[in-house]
Order: sequence, then C-alpha cells, then structure tokens
Amino acid sequence: MKISGYRLAMLRAPLREVFTTALRRVDQVEDVVLLLESDCGRVGYGSAPATEAITGADHASIIKALEIELLPQVIGRHCDSLAAMVADLSGGNNNARSALETALFDLAAQDAGLPLCRFLGGEPVTLGTSLTLSVNTPDDMAASASVALARGFTRLKVKIGGEPAEDVARVKQVVAAVDGKASIYLDANQAWTQEQAVQVMGLLQRSGVTAELLEQPLPAADKAGLAHLRQRLTAPIMADESVFSAADAAALVELGAADILNIKLVKSGGITGALAIADVAAAARIPCMMGCMLESAVGVSAAAHLAAARPATITRVDLDAPLLASHNPVRGGCVFSGPRVEINQAPGLGIRGINGLEYL
Repeated sequence: MKISGYRLAMLRAPLREVFTTALRRVDQVEDVVLLLESDCGRVGYGSAPATEAITGADHASIIKALEIELLPQVIGRHCDSLAAMVADLSGGNNNARSALETALFDLAAQDAGLPLCRFLGGEPVTLGTSLTLSVNTPDDMAASASVALARGFTRLKVKIGGEPAEDVARVKQVVAAVDGKASIYLDANQAWTQEQAVQVMGLLQRSGVTAELLEQPLPAADKAGLAHLRQRLTAPIMADESVFSAADAAALVELGAADILNIKLVKSGGITGALAIADVAAAARIPCMMGCMLESAVGVSAAAHLAAARPATITRVDLDAPLLASHNPVRGGCVFSGPRVEINQAPGLGIRGINGLEYL
C-alpha cells in the first residue's frame, strides 16, 4: 500500500463549559485533521490541536509544517516501510509530527488488518479515565465535581495554580463535594514555586485532604527543583510539561525528580516518541499516565491504543478531552462513555469518518 495524497481540514466542537488552567482559557476543541490517502482507498487519520502555551505551535504553524516540511517526505512511499519512514522524518513541530505519525500508524495497522494497539503489541481493552475539573470558583468546582460523580467518574483531576489560599479553598470544597466517592489528584500546570507548593500541600494535609498525585507544580525546565520538592512532600509528583522526550524522561529518572511520568502524543511528537518515553520509564520501573491535550477523539483514540499497548508501564489514563466537548463528531474509533474508553476490534484506529470537517 502506497501513500498517494492527503487532505487537511479543521475540526471544531464547542466545550460543555469554558476550560481554564493556570496557562490558558479555551471554549472549544479545535484540531487540524490530516486525512492521509492510500492507493488502495484506505484513509489514515491524524490530528493536532494548537498548544502554544505548551509546545509553541499554533494552527498555522502546524499546517505549514505538515504541507511544506513533513508530508512531502512520505507521499509515494509504501506503508510496509513504516519504521524507516518515521525514522527518516526531519523537521516539523511536535504537533504536526504527532498528526502525521498517527495517520501513518493508522494506515499501517489497517494494512495489517489489526487494531492499532495490537499492531503495537497490545490488546483491545476498556480503559478507565479520570475527568478534569478546570480552574474556577470553589463553589463552581464543587458543582462540577458533583456532576462528574453523577456521570460515573471516580477519579478527578483538579486544576489549580492560583493564589495558595484560593487553591486550598478549591480543593477542600471539591473534596467535600465528592465525600469519599472519588479520589482526586492536583495539577498546578507549572504555576507554583517550591515554597508555594509546600505551603498548599501542607495546608491541605493539615485539613485532612489527601491527594493521590501532584502534577507539574514547578516550571517545566526546573527538573532539579522537582527533585528537591519531591523530597519535601509526601504526595507523589507527576511530571508532565517537564517530559517531552526520552532524554527528558532519562534526566528526570537520574535526578529522582518524579514518581510518575505523563505521556502525551503532542508533546512527544507522536507514537514513536511516546513509546520511547514509556521504554525509559519501564527500565526505571517508573509508572506512566497516558494523557491528552484538549483535542478531538482522533488523537485521544490513538493515545488510548498506545496505553493499551503498554499496560505494564502505562497504569493510568487521563483521556477525557472528548468527554469535555458538547458532542463527538468522530464516527467510529474509541467509544467514550462516562469514565469508560472502549477500544474496538476494527483495524487501525477504526475511524469511519468525521462530521462537519472544514476542508482547507
């Protein structure tokens, strides 16, 4: 099977409510979608959101990287040379590379007649995802937690990263709202100093609040600071923005800076980079979470397949982005139903089409 052409489009889906973190506010999912065409009629799907605050890429740079730098390197090549094709790729930004790799792996798995997770060495399973509560007033976050419980979620990620007193109030009200029916972990999105992290976590601990994890409390580049903070806190630390690559993962392992690593396809530049991070973590016996950006079910389905391919290392998933949107325009692929992410037996990603695409 030869790659014969491509189409680019935009996918847009409004969110149920505005999504706010310490880094940004977003009111809709908005992805660049790549449809990679083959000479036998199969289509491979990939996608990439704009994540300027994290990776530096906006939609324009993603489209430019795909059209000018990356896609010319794969058009006309055979999918049976996937490993060489991916290894040969040069240029592009991580978001664009992730979209292209996802589409390439989707096509290759379809050609092999296997679900992507099985193509990568795993088996189709049903995963259980957490749900994210974005930064808001304590009352609003407590109300959102109650709605999450009603939808069946038993693990909540609570976004924080404002003033310490406000963060403590947010977390305490969420904990009161769930009343022991759900576990929580905290995500500060790089917003704190070491002293703020110690202050907030100490106040919460003295209030009887226990968090499963504390995700990325310090700026991404401060790996040494994470290592120092890890010695000062009882809550396990998860690195997210500090780990884009296998080299980052190795540095965190060497410093003893994290108890768990958060893998995201857009950060790692795609499936091969994500697998490389998982391999480093596995060698160090450090577990991973498979996460996602605020993106469509195209990229999140690919992340679910990767998590199912490395279950011994990827022990948690945070793949809730399609559940934050008002509707899912992707037909086929993984089924997102409450906390359940179901991977089906269809070849590749199993995507049959996407409603409402705006072709570029």
